[in-house]
Amino acid sequence: MDDYQARLNAKLAPEGLKQTLVRAGCFLSAYELIKLHVIDGVRSEYWRDLRDAKNVYDEARYQQEVLALDPASKFRASAAWLMQAGALTVEQAALLGAVRDHRNEIAHELPRMIIDPDVEVRTELLLSAAGCLRSIGIFWGRETVAINPQWDGQEVADDDIWSGPSLMMSMLLEIAGLGPDDLAARPA
Repeated sequence: MDDYQARLNAKLAPEGLKQTLVRAGCFLSAYELIKLHVIDGVRSEYWRDLRDAKNVYDEARYQQEVLALDPASKFRASAAWLMQAGALTVEQAALLGAVRDHRNEIAHELPRMIIDPDVEVRTELLLSAAGCLRSIGIFWGRETVAINPQWDGQEVADDDIWSGPSLMMSMLLEIAGLGPDDLAARPA
């Protein structure tokens, strides 16, 4: 049996298929967590009021300060805003673009991902995305600490700030079969 046939058999075996589907689901879920922190988090900075049970935003400022950064993509515009705010590095913002692209590949080409032995869920990208999500979570946590009088005069270490999406991402990594050793081995 040649190498391709062996890899195809392994991929189509129940355990291989299960691993691909679990990792694909984890990646899709991770992207939704990232999107929540990136798009919705930035959008919430422009919240002004609640009227008739609907959120009211400063649309003009949001358009000028966020959406103008990348009129073609709310995601990229929000990532650029987070970069300007110091929540992300240039590399992390680019990485989030790669995460979005791979998410689209998984969502639109899942059958290929399942049967092609040369196509895999990019777990290294999932691990790197966890680091980006952690950085964004710390940024939003620092924002909360800064405006909440409960924390006045107290030092809060970054290691003590954990957002809900960051905690969920940790669970997704575990479900995907990626543990602390994989995170430690990931390039910075």
